[in-house]
Order: sequence, then structure tokens, then C-alpha cells
Amino acid sequence: MSQIVLRGNSPVFASDLKQLGHVFFPGEEIAVLTPSGDGVVPMLSAAWLVDLEAVPSGLTWRVSVRAQGPGGSTCEAASLEQGAAESPRTFEHRLRRLAKGLLIDALAPLVGFRPGWGILTGVRPTKLVHQMLDEGVPDPFDLLTREYRLSPEKASLVTGVARLQRPYLNQDPRAISLYVGIPFCPSICSFCSFSIYPINEHKGQVSPFLAALGREMEIVGEAIRELGLRVQTLYFGGGTPTSPRDEDFAWMLRKADETLLKGQSPAEYTVEAGRPETFTRAKLDAMAAAGVTRVSVNPQTTVQATLMHLGRIHTVEKFYRAYDLVRSHSHPFVVNTDIIIGLPGEGPDEVTYTLNDMRRLAPDNLTVHTLAIKRGSKLHQQEGAAAEALRALTPTEAEQLVREAADTARTMGQHPYYLYRQKFMVGSLENVGYSRPGKESLYNIQMMEERQTVVGLGGGATSKWYKPLGGNRGWLLKAPDNPNEPLAYTERAEALARRKAAELRLLYEGDSVVEWPR
Repeated sequence: MSQIVLRGNSPVFASDLKQLGHVFFPGEEIAVLTPSGDGVVPMLSAAWLVDLEAVPSGLTWRVSVRAQGPGGSTCEAASLEQGAAESPRTFEHRLRRLAKGLLIDALAPLVGFRPGWGILTGVRPTKLVHQMLDEGVPDPFDLLTREYRLSPEKASLVTGVARLQRPYLNQDPRAISLYVGIPFCPSICSFCSFSIYPINEHKGQVSPFLAALGREMEIVGEAIRELGLRVQTLYFGGGTPTSPRDEDFAWMLRKADETLLKGQSPAEYTVEAGRPETFTRAKLDAMAAAGVTRVSVNPQTTVQATLMHLGRIHTVEKFYRAYDLVRSHSHPFVVNTDIIIGLPGEGPDEVTYTLNDMRRLAPDNLTVHTLAIKRGSKLHQQEGAAAEALRALTPTEAEQLVREAADTARTMGQHPYYLYRQKFMVGSLENVGYSRPGKESLYNIQMMEERQTVVGLGGGATSKWYKPLGGNRGWLLKAPDNPNEPLAYTERAEALARRKAAELRLLYEGDSVVEWPR
């Protein structure tokens, strides 16, 4: 039996216990127990034992959390009254929120760690703040720190990001974003969970894939023109979209211009080139000719030993050369670089080394990721590697490095403009995009906040249909993903494209103009 046991007196608490258990005990085996069919929760002994109980008395519920660990025990309790007209679902949300807050209050002093994000475990904490602002909450900061248990630092970060994003959201009900996924890479990194295909091992699938992608572009592009939709952003991602040969890459961009854009000039056009070994002058010339405005050159780290350990086949010198190639081009590309804190084998010294390189290079955007152990990654599949990676940095060390990265961005004149979180992150922290004023990635904002339709084309791409309803309200539906595997995509691309076109017509045909508040 696990030495960490979390028990609840109702199945409604099971997922909350599991999620917060992994926050407090990263990489450890955790047993979550709730009543079985006979209503009995097993009685056990363990090194760590947490009991969560919610007991009603009329409309008032008493919630308590008792935690016991090697260093002692704690107990936290509070009462919650159900409104006479309150729906069961709304009350359940409030009950679970209170229980999670008490769980943090009880465990934090025993574990010696208080999660900065409090009870929030979801991917998009900014959506909560936007919802509060939509509802007229005067001070989200106060609510986040008090009820959601966020630290003042994280509450300031998420409210600041949300307020910066507000002018970019809900501007035009007929504006859309486009994402094109290219599922090929030079190699597969140990931390990557995407279904990616090393291009040298799948050369024979590239041409059929591109032909299918071209057909999908034609069908979706026709629907865009029919419906009078405006393409605000176009984003080539993957994978590594610059993996194909120079001529194939240039063809993709021309095809997108002839079909998806057809005379439109998006406010932002991004190529997440990513891997430095795929950069060539010819590809940059093709991007400039196509009107690409933003390019990502992603080292993840500038420590050579780490790159070799990750399975990346480029050197640090190749990253420097690729970065200089973009910066020296006559076209005024906005440049983003990505780094990751918590990579296997890296401690504070290695992260500081990479941050010093970022200061020297001074990109327009710096995206700071915290390592997340994803189920499909090699790290997750290697016995013991996931737990080792999650525990390599203490929460205090990870938090300090995140602060150091934020300081680095500030010295370059950048501010945080979007953020998101993932499960099983080092230090239970966050990923943050920093930008110089006016250089924010519109696609990143729209994709993360989900207040605009995003049409996904290519391998593994996801589409999100958004219907504005007025008053900052909307209806969101996530469409089925395109297949990741190139052959499966090639076989189904046309049928999937026709389905997307039909759904776009249902969403936008005869649509009345929606007046959005300014």
C-alpha cells in the first residue's frame, strides 16, 4: 500500500484529492480512497494520512481536513451554508473549493511547501480572472488570494496578464485564427509528448502529407471566403514546420497564401521554426516573401551537455547561428525564444547560464516553460525518470529560477502577456510568455483564452468553434482533432476538411452582427 493516503467521505472529492496530492507529493505514488458501494472508506495507516470530511446539518455543511505526517498533525475546519435557491451544482463547486482550500491549509505546514497557485490545478488560470472581470468582480486579486489560496505573487501575475489581454479579446465576431500543424521533426526530445515523426525516417510520407494539406487548405479557404471571415492570425506549428526541404517549405507558404489568405494580410503570421538545425536563408527568404511577421527560434537551453541528454541533435553554436540568421535578415521578424526550467541534469547554475545568454541575445519575446512530465514522453516511459525529474529541483529552487527568468525578461523590457499550466510540472509552477510592448503574440492569447474560433489544419491539429453571444459571453465547442500520424491524416484530410467547412457554415451563415462592449 502507498505510504501517502488521501481519503474523502464522498466520491465528489476524489479528483481534487488526487490533483492536489500530486502538487504536494510530486512523483510519489498516492492512494486516493473514497467510499465504496457500501459507503465505507477503508481504515489504514500510512506515513502520510489525510482525511477530508463534509457533513451536512440542514443547509449548513461542516468541512474538515485532518492531516498526519512524519512531523506531526494538523486540522482545519470551516462551515458553508447552502443558499435556499442555490442549485446543487453551484453549491457543489463552492463546497469543493472550500475543501481544497482547507486541504492546502492543513498540508502546507507539514510538508513545508505552500503552492503558489493555491487550489488551481487547471491549464488556463487566466480564464478564471476573465470570468471574474466579465461578472464585474471589482478586485479579482482579493478573491484569488483569499478563496483560491493563491500567493500574492501569483495573483498579481495572473490578474496582470488578464488585464493586459482584455483589449485583444472579442474585438471582431467574424475574426478567426488558423493553425497549421506539421508533424515532422529532426528528432524526438525526451520531454516531448506530441506524436512527432523524425523526418529522415519518414521521408516517403512528406510529399503525400503536403498534398493532403494543400487540399485541406483549399477546402477551408473556400469556406473562409464564402463566409467573409477575417483571418487575424496564422500560425505554423508542429512538430517543426521548417523540417521539410526548402522547396517544400516555400510551397506550403505559397499554398497558404493562395488558399487560406487569398488577399488577406493577417495581423500576425507566425512560423514556430523551433529547431535551429532546420534554419536556412532560403526558408527565411520564403517567410519574408509570404509576409511572416513572427519566428520562434527555440534552444530550450544553451547548455550543450543538456541538449545531448535531451535527444536534440543541434549544438548550441547552431542555435546562435540560426538566431543571428533571423536577426540579420532584412525582413523585420519579431523573434521569440523558448527555454525550459527543470530539464533533466540542470540545476540553478545551468538555468542561470541560459538566462544570461537570453539577456545577451535580447529576443522580442521570451517564453519560459517549467518542465512538465507528459504521459507520451520518453521521460514518462523510462522507469524512475519522471519522479527523478520532478524532484531534481526543490519547489523553492524552482520558484527562485522562475523569478530569475521574470527578472531577465524585465531587464529586456518585456512584460508577461500570456500564461498556462500543465499537470505534473516541476514545482507546480507555470509557463509564461513575456513580450516587449506591442510584440505580444495574438495567436497565443486567442488560443489560450478560447474566445475566438481557431481552425486547425494539418497533422494533429485541433479546431475550436467559438460563437459570440454578446455581453462577453460565448459558446465554445472543440472539434475532433486531425490524426497525428501522416498516413492516417493523408487518407482522411479531405473528409475532415469538408466537415470543418460545413461546421463553419453552421456557425457563421446568416450570423447577425454582435455588438461587443468596448
